[in-house]
Amino acid sequence: MLKMIDVFEQNLVQNFLNSLSSQTEPTDELMMAIINASDIELNHAIADFFSQNDATEVAQALDISKDQIEAIQIGSSLKKDNLADTAKIVALCLALESDALKYVEIADSLQDYPI
Repeated sequence: MLKMIDVFEQNLVQNFLNSLSSQTEPTDELMMAIINASDIELNHAIADFFSQNDATEVAQALDISKDQIEAIQIGSSLKKDNLADTAKIVALCLALESDALKYVEIADSLQDYPI
């Protein structure tokens, strides 16, 4: 199983983790890393994400439409038409794989919301 964290350089992963704690948007750097990533490795990591039982529901919770989910699952334009949605999945995977979510400060009003 290829993890998303293995697809990208350690520098990007570290910057991503730092952006979570500083509440800044890592989007430009993340988007460029996705564009520059190996197509094969990115496709495998996305396929591994979708091999999870609840992956489609998780993708929908990320506000990705069913049509886009289907396109991403078949590897269609991960770096072009579906780049923004691919970035949502990559960001979630990086956060989960690095166990970074436990360090993110959550507003009191959201404490009872499942994460």
